[in-house]
Amino acid sequence: MLCLPNAGCTNKEVEKAFRGDLRPGKANKVIGEYCQSCHIHKDFDPPLHVSQVRNLYKRTAFRRARECRSCHYIEKNWMTNQHERKTRMPEDANRGKFKKFERKELSRKRRG
Repeated sequence: MLCLPNAGCTNKEVEKAFRGDLRPGKANKVIGEYCQSCHIHKDFDPPLHVSQVRNLYKRTAFRRARECRSCHYIEKNWMTNQHERKTRMPEDANRGKFKKFERKELSRKRRG
């Protein structure tokens, strides 16, 4: 993964992981490494985090989450070609702010 000052992390594999185009285990590994290399989470343990954080959510799609991308996503700033990391916070999710995302995720899981 290439991280340059003022260039952001522009790895296509990271984008695929956040889109759900990779197998869940591979996606979690890519996202975890992305956060650890470009973020303050140097000692971050992704599997432990997922299992602990699920309990903060009341909505099914998040309580059953096995992937980092269920709660975390990136938005690309096309002007600067940088990603901005975002979180679907429990308070917002529990109020139903992400219903469209939830329907899509539950549908994906049913299809297998």
